[in-house]
This record gives sequence, structure tokens and C-alpha cells, in this order.
Amino acid sequence: MSDTTSSKSDSGPITENIDIQEKKLNNIDEEKQPVPAPSPPYSAFTTRRKSFIIFLVTFAGFLGPVSGNIYIPILPQLQDVFDCSETTINATVSVFMAVFAVSPLLWAVWADFGGRKTLYLTSLVFYILSNILLAAIPANIAALFVLRISQAFGASSVMSVGAGTVADIIPAKDRGKAMSYFMLGPQLGPVLGPILSLIATNGNWRWIFGFLSIIGGIIYLLIVFCLPETLRYLVGNGEELKLSGPFVKPKYTQPKLVENFPKPPKPSLKNYWSAIKFMPVLLCSLNSGFLFASFYGISVTFTRILKDDYGFSQLARSLSYICPGLSLISGSLIGGRLSDYLRRRAKNKNPTKYTPEQRFSIQIVGLAISIAGILGYGWCVDKHIHVVAVFVFTFLAGFGMTWVFITTTTYLTEVSSAQPATNVAIANFARNASAAISSVIIDRLVEQMGFGWCFTGLAFVNLIGIFIVLLVIYRGPTWRSKRDPK
Repeated sequence: MSDTTSSKSDSGPITENIDIQEKKLNNIDEEKQPVPAPSPPYSAFTTRRKSFIIFLVTFAGFLGPVSGNIYIPILPQLQDVFDCSETTINATVSVFMAVFAVSPLLWAVWADFGGRKTLYLTSLVFYILSNILLAAIPANIAALFVLRISQAFGASSVMSVGAGTVADIIPAKDRGKAMSYFMLGPQLGPVLGPILSLIATNGNWRWIFGFLSIIGGIIYLLIVFCLPETLRYLVGNGEELKLSGPFVKPKYTQPKLVENFPKPPKPSLKNYWSAIKFMPVLLCSLNSGFLFASFYGISVTFTRILKDDYGFSQLARSLSYICPGLSLISGSLIGGRLSDYLRRRAKNKNPTKYTPEQRFSIQIVGLAISIAGILGYGWCVDKHIHVVAVFVFTFLAGFGMTWVFITTTTYLTEVSSAQPATNVAIANFARNASAAISSVIIDRLVEQMGFGWCFTGLAFVNLIGIFIVLLVIYRGPTWRSKRDPK
């Protein structure tokens, strides 16, 4: 008994030690391994706030195009009011388009460096004051030129800076769809402009500028009190802003709150040239320019053809712009979603080998649709085919064009995270410059070549776009890696 007891007592500490060791080992096994902290979201803004930001910059993006197009139908009225020649009054359109094309290059590079909201608040002051003065001062042709230049200068920033804002808050996987919503503002301007010009009937031309100043003022106040700074270099994903509720503290400039975000290049001529000569940006800009020049040729001739060849009244001609408007909207929304779908499919198939250029395959389809529309429009007008056919081919030309533009704009925000607004501004410059050239020469080309062959030539020019798309798909990754080896 005593031996047994002694044996047990002798083995007790050993057993106890073994049990303790086993428990320690079990605890180690059972203990949860450290879980790496989840990566922060691309944007800390709520879904509701992101939706509102996109709505607001879309609304702001409407200002420039509607200001340019609401003015065109009342040119004969303004010619009488300002007592000038047709050439002189048409020149006020040309200077607006020229300034609207060049100015975004200035605005965008500063928006990529100093802040999105600061640029909105600065540029829109020029726009609002110009419209107030146009609505109030006595009719003077010199003043009209100066104020149209100032109006275009103020409105021109929003297209490129707005694209940068979308890129700030929407990750690349959803950016095509978001860009398609943002593009609705610039696309609806040319459509609603001629319709809204009806408020100038009975000689009330000043109400056009009064209306634009009111709309601009509303947008300005919403930006002041509701739009947070989004530039990622300054605020990152927005978490450090610590926002609560729909309003933000009015602030003209935003101090830097975060580190470790890519520092954009400081505005300079050298950096401008660096962005322009970057092959993906240059080629996408050329492609967009060719396509927009062709579509603008349709837009410039559309209303005159409806009047002279098909006998449409002023009201009917204004309402006819609903057709190209629907084409731009539907092409944008469908193209944006398809672009995101292609990205998701490529990422799911081989995540390590995904490149932004894989969005581009749908551009060939968009170009083919637009080329068909350009050809069909030219020959339908040339052969005096029923007006329904003219509308169908006008729709196809706009549908394919905006399909291409959405993919291009989204791609340009992906190829350089440090300066997306600058890349988009360069493409916008190419588009608007091409539109200005097209509007000047299209009548002469039609006169010399005839409608059918003129638009056949424009269609063949756009075949270059297919070659550009293929070149970007196959060479884009190499060009990007050489520009940024990281």
C-alpha cells in the first residue's frame, strides 16, 4: 500500500509536468494564428456619398456642352441684335470651341496636383460671372467675344477634372460603369442645348445666359457645401476626412492628410510633354479625335439636312436631336458595363496576367458600328432615302462612338494613377480640336465631294482606329512598363 502510494506520489510531478506540457502544446495548436489586417477599402466614402459625388460632377459636366449648343440655334437672332455679319457671329462659336479644347490642359494638371475641389470652385467662378454679364450688359460684339471666351474657360475644366474625381472614388473594376454615368452630362449637353434654346423665342435671348448662370450657381453651392476633396494624393481613400452627414465644411484648399500615395508631377511644360508623348495616351487621343470629327460632321449637317431636304420645322429639328441623344446615352451605358465585364472576366481567368488593355477588345465592335453609321448617313442623304434611315444611321454613328469613348476614358484613368485628369484632358483636347476643324471644313468637303463620298472618306479615316486599338492591346503593357518599371 505504501509502495503503491509512494509510486504514485513519485510519478505525480512527472505526470503533472507532462500534462502541463501537453496543455501548452494544445493551447499553441488551438491558438489562432495572427490574421493579417484587411486591406483598407479603395474608398471609405459611403455608397450614397459616392453616388452623389458622381451625380454632382455629371451635372457639372453638363455645363460646357450645353453652353456651346444652346447658343447655336439663336445665331441668326444674335446676328441682328449685335448688328454684325454672319461670319462674325459664327466666329463667337469658333472661339468658344477653341478655348474649350485648350483650357482643360491647364485645369487638369493642376487638379492632379493641388486638388479637385479647388479647381471646381476656381473655374466655375469664371463661368457664372460670364453668364451673368452676358445676361445683363448692353449688346456689344467685342464684349460678346470676351465673355464667350471666359465662359468656355470656366466651363472647360469639369470634363477632365470630373473624370479624375470618378477615378479617385471608384476602383478600376467598377470604373467603366461609373464613367458611363459621368459621361451622361457632357453627352446630354449637345442634345438638350438645341431644345433649351427655345426659351429664347420672341427675342428673349438674354434668358439663355440667365438660365445658365442660375444652373451654374446651384452647382457651385452644392460643390461648396456637399463635395469633399477626393484627390488621393491629399486625402487617400477619404477615411481621414472623418465625414458625417451629407454636408462638408466649406474649404477652398485641402491640406495633405495622408502619406504613401503617388505624388503627381508638378505642373510644368516638361510634364505636359511627357504626358502627351506617352504612346497609350497619344494613340487613344488620335483615335477619339478621328471619331469625334466624323460625328461632328454629322451633327453640323444634321439640322440643315432636315430643313432643306426633308422640310422639318424649327421645333421638329430641335426635337430631332433626341435621336443622337439616345444613341449617346445607350452607347455609354452599355459600353461601360461591357468594359467592366471584360475586366472581371480577364481577372477571374488569370489574375496575375491582367492588363488594362484587355478592356479594349470591345472597341473594335464600337468602331465598326460607328463606321457603318457614318457610311449609311452619308449615302442616305446623298440618295435622298427616307428620313427614318437617316435617323437610324445617325443613331448608329453616335452609339458606336460613345461606346469607344467610355472604354478610352476608363483606360486613361488606369494607365497613370498619379495624373488621370491630365490624361483625359489630352484626349478631350484632341476631340474638341477635331470637332472645331470638322465644323470649319465639312461644308467645303461636301461641296467638293458630295455627301456620299465625303462621309465615305471619313469612314475610311476611322479604319485607322482599328489599327490603333490592336496596337494598344499588344504594345500597351510594354509602353507602360517602360514608363513606370514598378
